[in-house]
Amino acid sequence: MSEQLTLNVGLNEGSRFPSFYRNDENADAVATLELFSQPFQEKSQQQIFLWGGGQVGKSHLLQACCYQLSEQGMHASYLPLKVLSLYGSSILEGLHNTDLIAIDDVDIILGDKYWEEDLFNLINHARISGQRLLFSANQNPRDLVCSLPDLSTRLVWGSSYQLPELSGEEKPLLLKLRAQQRGFDLDDRVIDYIYKRFPRDIDSLLNILDRLDKESLRQKSKITIPFAKQVLE
Repeated sequence: MSEQLTLNVGLNEGSRFPSFYRNDENADAVATLELFSQPFQEKSQQQIFLWGGGQVGKSHLLQACCYQLSEQGMHASYLPLKVLSLYGSSILEGLHNTDLIAIDDVDIILGDKYWEEDLFNLINHARISGQRLLFSANQNPRDLVCSLPDLSTRLVWGSSYQLPELSGEEKPLLLKLRAQQRGFDLDDRVIDYIYKRFPRDIDSLLNILDRLDKESLRQKSKITIPFAKQVLE
């Protein structure tokens, strides 16, 4: 069951560390985040920034950190600004008792005076009180343009990691991993069928996997090419 957070934004049940596809390029970032979201982590690591293009797994990892801490009795707040920015910067209030504050897509609010001032104040308070901060954006934090110069400085206080896009060869492996997490094996022939007929971006592929899984449970049927054709076409 997902934990309900600010303004009824919930964590995605599938966004855990074991379901994140790891490769040589993202392994260091994932390992660092796993340590970062332990109850007794190194005090020197208080702020981390993840960056990269769309669908590289930034939101997944932010939520995985929140899950790991909350499951060990600590309080984590996940703030996806693509959803919450419309509610104004007051959503940053009331987070003083939160052990981890994870702010997704921070670049969305840059250029807004009120948002920048409140985010600046939040970072300052968190640093003093020992709260952990986790940010994500599409760009390297050193390249982000802030109206408030001091905010630019705050955003690069901690370490940063770029998450690369998965290659065409890795996406089938991601599908296999997610299927195994759901308790079934996805045949290579079914994956090849999906690849030849449907969009190959990660969101589309995972939506297809979700549809096949739910329908196979409903029909009590194995996922084969004829079954996939019936469900998807």
